[in-house]
Amino acid sequence: MPLTARGWATSLLGVLLVVAGLAWHYPLVAGLGGALLVIVVAEVVSVLATSDVAVLREVSPTVVVRHEPCTGTLTLTGRRRRGLVRFDAMDEVDGMLVPVELPETPGSATVAVTYPIPTPRRGLLPVGPVHLRRYGLAGMAASSTETGRVEQVRVLPRRIPLGSLMAGHRHAPAGSDLSLEYGGTDLVGLHEYAMGDDLRRLHWPTSARTGTLMVREDADPAEPQVCVLLDDRAASYAGPGEPFEEAVELAAALCRVTVDSGYPLRFRTVSGRHGVVVPGSPTRLPQREAHDLEWLLAEIDETGPGPAPHDLPPGQDIAVVVTGAEADRHELGLLLGEAATRVVAVVDPLPLVAAEQRAGVLLLRGAGSLSLAAAWDEAAAR
Repeated sequence: MPLTARGWATSLLGVLLVVAGLAWHYPLVAGLGGALLVIVVAEVVSVLATSDVAVLREVSPTVVVRHEPCTGTLTLTGRRRRGLVRFDAMDEVDGMLVPVELPETPGSATVAVTYPIPTPRRGLLPVGPVHLRRYGLAGMAASSTETGRVEQVRVLPRRIPLGSLMAGHRHAPAGSDLSLEYGGTDLVGLHEYAMGDDLRRLHWPTSARTGTLMVREDADPAEPQVCVLLDDRAASYAGPGEPFEEAVELAAALCRVTVDSGYPLRFRTVSGRHGVVVPGSPTRLPQREAHDLEWLLAEIDETGPGPAPHDLPPGQDIAVVVTGAEADRHELGLLLGEAATRVVAVVDPLPLVAAEQRAGVLLLRGAGSLSLAAAWDEAAAR
C-alpha cells in the first residue's frame, strides 16, 4: 500500500471512529470515520493511476574537474496536476538523492528545470535514474517511479596550480662525469595533419608515400626526461580516502605541467598496475597518451600489498614519487635510481618541515596537495 505515515494514522483513526460510532450508536461519529477512510482511498487510487508525464534528463558536462560545476537539466512533459495528485522529482547521484525544485505550472505545459549535480569525489559518478514521486494533496498516499537512463560523469582530480618543473639536466654519456646539453631536435614520431598544425613541420617523404599529410613530432634531446611515480599502496597512507586523493591531485599536477611543457613523461604506479608514457613534442597538438593519462588519473584507486616496486629505467633526469606518511621513504628514494633530480613528496597530516635534503633526495612534506605544490614551487625557484 502506498500509504504514508499520515495515511496509516488517518486510516486507523477512521476505523476506530467507525467501530466506536456503530458500537455506541453515534451515526455522526461513524460518518466522520467513514469520510476519513474515503479520503484515504481516494488518495491511494489517485497516486496509483497511470501517469502520462514524460521525463528527459541531460547532464553537462560529462567530464568535469572535482568540485567544479556540473549541471542537470530535467524536462517534464505532460499533466503534472491531476485532481488530488502532485509531483516532485529527485535525481540519484552516486547513490544519493538530489532534490529538483519543480515550478508550480498548471496544465500540461513542458517544464525544464536546471539543478546542480555535486561532484564530491574523483572517478566515474553514476547519475540517474530520476525518481518521480506522486503524492496526494493531504499527504496520505505517495508512490515513486524510476525513469531515465543512468549516465556516467567522469570526475577528474582537482587542478592544483603548479609553477614549473625543477631545473633538470641530461646525463652525460657513459664513462663521463660531466652533464651535457645537446642541441637540435630529434624526430620521435609522425601523426596525421590536423587543423592548427604547423605546415612547416610536414614530413614530405611520408606524405608522398602514404597519400596523407603527415606532420613531424620533434623532441629536443636536451629536454629533461621526467618520471612521475604515484604510490597507490593503501598501506602507505595514514587513512583511507583523503590522503590518497591529495596524492593523486599532486601527481596529476606534475604530469600536466610536464605535458604542457612538451617534455617526455613516464607515469607509473608503485604497485606496477598502471603505466603511461607520453612522448614529448612541443609541435604536437594534445596527445592521445596525455588524454589516456588524464582518464587514468580520474579512475585510479588504492590497492593492497603488491609486488616489490621495480627500479626506474635508466636515463631519467627528473624523478618524483608521491606517497603517504606511512611509506618507507628510504625505499622509495632508492626506487628513483640515478635520476639527476630526485624528489619524494609525502602527504603528511602533521609535517614537521616542508623540505629537506637526504642522501641526494629532496624530501617534500605537506598536509595536502596545495601545500605540497607550494613547497615544490619554492624548491624549484631556488
